Order: sequence, then C-alpha cells, then structure tokens
Amino acid sequence: MRNATSAAETEAGFTLVEVLVAFAIVAIGLVTALQVAGSTQFGLGRVASADIVSDEAPGIVALRAARGLQAGIEQGTFSNGEPWTLSVTDIGPQAGWQRVPPLWRVRLTRGGPEGRPVYVTIMAGTAGG
Repeated sequence: MRNATSAAETEAGFTLVEVLVAFAIVAIGLVTALQVAGSTQFGLGRVASADIVSDEAPGIVALRAARGLQAGIEQGTFSNGEPWTLSVTDIGPQAGWQRVPPLWRVRLTRGGPEGRPVYVTIMAGTAGG
C-alpha cells in the first residue's frame, strides 16, 4: 500500500489554480499585443494621411497660381477625402502699399479657414491682378 501512495505523491502536474493563473497571464499578454497592434496601425494611418496632405498641398497652390490668384476662399478635398480650404488675401494694403501689384498671402489649411495650416506662402501678383 505504501508503494501506491508514494507513486501518487511523485506524479507531477498542475493544480487548477496554476492553470487558471497561466490562462490569465496569456489573456493579459494577448490583450496587450492587440492594443499595441491597434495603436501602431492608427499611427501608421496618421502618417500616411500626413504624407498625402504634404505631397498634394504644393500642387494645389501651384495650380491656382497658374490660373491667376484672386482674393477669396476655395474649398476642396485631398485624395484621402480630408477637406482643405485655400485662403488668398492681398497683404499689400495692410503693409501700406497702395499703388503696387498685389502681394498674395496664400494659406492652405486642413478643414475650414481656421484649420491647421498645411502650406503658407506669399506670392507676388502682376499689375493686372
């Protein structure tokens, strides 16, 4: 009888509590890995969106300048669907220059006119506008 008892005592195995703790640790690790993957994906999406915006902004301004700038506001969307607003103002009169060709302040922003600037420049106009 003593041999049967000592054989049962020497068998290795895990208790129910140890198994539950191991499952909890694995679950916490999986949740953490999914959170890291999600935040990385979100960050990469933001970087890709910023690349699109910074690549397209000079082209938007150059196309408008080639047609001839006029004071006003124009709105559109980048290729990723994000809205932009182009504001063109003559800053010559603000500087006290009355009889000179226009000096255009060109400001391309994300969203509305008060949105975050993407591209800002000053361009000289011609005497006719």
